[in-house]
Amino acid sequence: MFGKKGLVFEKLKISNSKIDSDKFSTITLNLKNNEEKFDSITVITKTDDLNNQYLKIDKPSFQLPSLDFPNRNTGDHTITITPYNIPLNKMTFKITVEVFANNKLKSVLRKEFDLNVLKKPENKKT
Repeated sequence: MFGKKGLVFEKLKISNSKIDSDKFSTITLNLKNNEEKFDSITVITKTDDLNNQYLKIDKPSFQLPSLDFPNRNTGDHTITITPYNIPLNKMTFKITVEVFANNKLKSVLRKEFDLNVLKKPENKKT
């Protein structure tokens, strides 16, 4: 944890950073405050797949409950990322999770992950 006030990731993990194209990966996060109060907490998840050609994010943007009292957390929340139409044998994507609070335009927390997707060979019927 950083300092006596502020907002921190109590938990932030990706279930698998390397998946087959027919699987999915989940990001689990939980935010905690110390002394400072936070409201209007929004989580935004983006990828470098700007046109969403290859990845589907089930919750690209969502609100979390306010942290109105010291030393509270938001509980676990999950974001599921599912690949589709993967054209290459291996593709690497950058996943960015940003947290905005108190109606500020600048994120208060930010974390990046790499997600490697391996193309699953199609079963050929004979």
